[in-house]
Amino acid sequence: MAKQKEELAGMTGPGVGATRIEAIDEAAAAYVKERDKRIRQTPREVETKTKLIDLLHLHEKEIGRDGEGVLRYQYGGLSIELRHTEEKLRVRKLDDEDEED
Repeated sequence: MAKQKEELAGMTGPGVGATRIEAIDEAAAAYVKERDKRIRQTPREVETKTKLIDLLHLHEKEIGRDGEGVLRYQYGGLSIELRHTEEKLRVRKLDDEDEED
């Protein structure tokens, strides 16, 4: 078991006690706040993604699949693709080819 270092009152620096850097503290707090917002949002994202996939399957005959088995749908500047083999959903802006979900 590692030997714990005791903090010495009034002394700071490496090996003596916790080093405090205000800019890092603030950046870490901001990151945790944003991360926690994203984590709280995840169940809602999963729910809406599942609903979209279910609706694509429901209307598959109307939409059709291409030669690769991909179901493709466009709406309001969005391109939506559902790959049959992986059930992978991709929703991206038509002018942004790199965005995936």
